[in-house]
Amino acid sequence: MVERAFPDEAHSIPVSPPATDLKDRYDLATALGVVREMETTASRSAVYEEIKAKNLIYRLVDKLYRMAGTQILQPLILFAYMLKCVVSLGPFDDESAEAAAISNFPNEHKTIARITALVPDVAIERITVARGHIVSFSQIREALFMIAALPRLWSFLKVLVRRHSFMPSARIASALAFYMRFSRHFAARPQLKSAIVASNYSPEAVGMSAAAHQHGRRVIYSNHAPVPANGAVVPPVLADCAIFYGNKITQTYQSRSRCIADIGLIGQPGTAGEMQWREKVETVGIFLTAGTKADALQSLIATIRVDLPTARIIVRQHPVTLLKTDFSLIGIDDPLTQLTIGNPLDDEIAACDMVICGNSGVAMNVLSGGRPVAYLSSLDGFQFDANGFVASRLVISVPWWTDDIYDRLKGFYNAPGWRGVMQSYDASYGADIAQLRKDAVEVLMRHLRPGVGDVAEKAPKVDQRKVA
Repeated sequence: MVERAFPDEAHSIPVSPPATDLKDRYDLATALGVVREMETTASRSAVYEEIKAKNLIYRLVDKLYRMAGTQILQPLILFAYMLKCVVSLGPFDDESAEAAAISNFPNEHKTIARITALVPDVAIERITVARGHIVSFSQIREALFMIAALPRLWSFLKVLVRRHSFMPSARIASALAFYMRFSRHFAARPQLKSAIVASNYSPEAVGMSAAAHQHGRRVIYSNHAPVPANGAVVPPVLADCAIFYGNKITQTYQSRSRCIADIGLIGQPGTAGEMQWREKVETVGIFLTAGTKADALQSLIATIRVDLPTARIIVRQHPVTLLKTDFSLIGIDDPLTQLTIGNPLDDEIAACDMVICGNSGVAMNVLSGGRPVAYLSSLDGFQFDANGFVASRLVISVPWWTDDIYDRLKGFYNAPGWRGVMQSYDASYGADIAQLRKDAVEVLMRHLRPGVGDVAEKAPKVDQRKVA
């Protein structure tokens, strides 16, 4: 237990609060507990190891941290990480904003953009985490705030270095740093009525959520990816409002965790379409996840090439660049095999006749885009069916590539009942998009402008099948 780092709070920070103690609203202890629980799972540890294996800078930082002493140097390294997080936030210059949003990765940026597109008349401050914000002159003041708080943070940092390795410690410490920064922001901007987040476990998102509730503001959450139904940890959604892809996500939170939010449904992002079939397979997509096994990928490509010697193979890497695979290191040299990263997902889905993937939410995007998915669990190192897609019969699991795989996919995705399963995951699949949008706006506005009343009728009409 250590003294809180923010002066307007009189109680202490439990470093590892048990999940059963989580309250019905976000507070600092809850935020730290969620991050700790997520960052100490085996799957997250595997991702850290993969990042270190692929990135020299992360390897060096981790090695330096392990070599540093626990009394002074390790706490100072954690504090430097906190300082970096705070000065990487921005911009904070929209004084007309009615709500503040935080996002970090591309999927989160797109999720926040979907929310802002639903309510164009509401001014929303788009705060992101980016190195470019460090050069802002206003960050000097924020750095000084953090440095002044160091004596009060020291005991907390020493507890972290005793209990966890570098990355979990750094992520937990950053949640406190984000909380401190957003607490100052909400205190200075009384016109901000709510916080909008696209994650219920990242340090910046739960830090903002806790600061918002501490200052009496609403919290709005929208998922940026499917929720792994069989994951080791399913963090709670203690937001006031949640905008989900479909009912299945709500059911996952109810069965595995907690969700007390006022819920609206928005459906999958991207361009929707009915399932399309070709005379023969000419392009195969392999969409990678974190934890992809290089030897399994190499073997899979070789197997496909034996059966389809003239087919094009698109290997789409995980969008986080730290996780990208170097093909030269695993011996793949094939002019018909294309390695991509960061290309528009809709374009790559449309280019494929079928897609193979491991434990990735991208399977939903592919299905919504009208292409069949074969789930290959051996492609990555996660537990079988971590997302729960196989158990619910959303996707078909295959042991490996076979020459009849495309016929098997046709039989599965044309079976009676599959469409209903898809609609439970994606509320927009085959739905009235204008009505879906209107209903989501009604839910949002209750929390963006609490007490103002229903203004959903002001939302612009759309004629596309998907909310962009």
